[in-house]
Amino acid sequence: MRCTGYSAAMAKPLTFTATTMQGAEEALTQELKSLGLQRVVPGRGHVKFMGKLSCGYRACMWSRIASRVLLNVGRFQATEPEELYAGIRDIRWDEHISPTGTLWIEFIGRSRSIRDARFGAQRAKDAICDQLRDAHGDRPSVSNERPDLRLRVHLRDGLVTVAVDLSGDALHKRKDRRLTGEAPLKRTLAAAALWYTGWPKRAQQGAILHDPMCGAGTFLVEAGAMARDVAPGLGRPHWGFHRWRGHDEAAWMTLVDEAKERKEQGRSNPIRISGSDASSSVLRKAGENLTRAQLDQDVKLSRCTVDRASPRGREPGLVLTNPPYGKRLVDDGVAQDIHRALGDVLRQRFLGWSAGVLTEFSLVGSIGLKPTRRIPLMNGPLDCRLITLEISSQAPKRMS
Repeated sequence: MRCTGYSAAMAKPLTFTATTMQGAEEALTQELKSLGLQRVVPGRGHVKFMGKLSCGYRACMWSRIASRVLLNVGRFQATEPEELYAGIRDIRWDEHISPTGTLWIEFIGRSRSIRDARFGAQRAKDAICDQLRDAHGDRPSVSNERPDLRLRVHLRDGLVTVAVDLSGDALHKRKDRRLTGEAPLKRTLAAAALWYTGWPKRAQQGAILHDPMCGAGTFLVEAGAMARDVAPGLGRPHWGFHRWRGHDEAAWMTLVDEAKERKEQGRSNPIRISGSDASSSVLRKAGENLTRAQLDQDVKLSRCTVDRASPRGREPGLVLTNPPYGKRLVDDGVAQDIHRALGDVLRQRFLGWSAGVLTEFSLVGSIGLKPTRRIPLMNGPLDCRLITLEISSQAPKRMS
């Protein structure tokens, strides 16, 4: 489906940047293309695309992997504070914010003369406020509490990019705020893992998914929402574009109506998703999260240790899991034992299945299975790998 829509304030083709965690760029590129977006180009920690304003809105509504969606409104060369000020001031700010509105600026990057992010943000703010005060007699105030205009100013190698943050809050904060365990998995990271393991296509074919260490159920909730075609942005009460002067409410409401219709149609989509965990307390959180996502009647939960995990259904499906690792959860010896048990149960009971395991890079070898792919992903500060596996359809021979 090609993106359509029109904004009187932004009628020409626009450039957008969808930010993401390092390692998820390929998955985000695939996702944005699946949304019908055009001229999609991956970079490091981001993916750019072009189109009308409704294309940016579509990414806000439907992207499960993007952290933020930014609309680029200015680009210029600058290394000195005076050049930064002049370039920012050259943008028509009354097209974006009322002179009496509220403003917040996130400044990223540095140069030889601009070494502090707070200083960069201050000079950018001065340029905007001075321009509006000189033209209208009033100037915006600074506020980080749902400002009328949230900007990101990025300086790298002498090039400044100025962008309106259409998202507001980060996109991993879904409407159905979930209960979390001790080491919560961001839903954007879970969605990237699901894309890399081919779940969107598998879900359309009615495939099975099982998480044998499901924790609070992040993989289960995201997989179920994909299977049911529920837009992650549907029902979200606040967006960064709501009080932006370039906002096109009609274009946005067209997307809202479409998302509601697709959600209604998706109610009849079959779901064959299950999860298990050794902890009763985290299973209760998983159950509550599934209830909040309206998936509790379809996703099955059971309590068992990983060595007792077993498939649901006769035909092969997908195992996707995030085993415990990191000092907050278990020590290295226990983590290695858990990973060995996972490898054993996969090769013995999940014959012919595909699997994805998101774990710390040092624990990959403990699983004892040869990955078909190792994808570097950052889980917060932890250097992780999503490994994909194809489990043999033949049971391992017993030692005599």
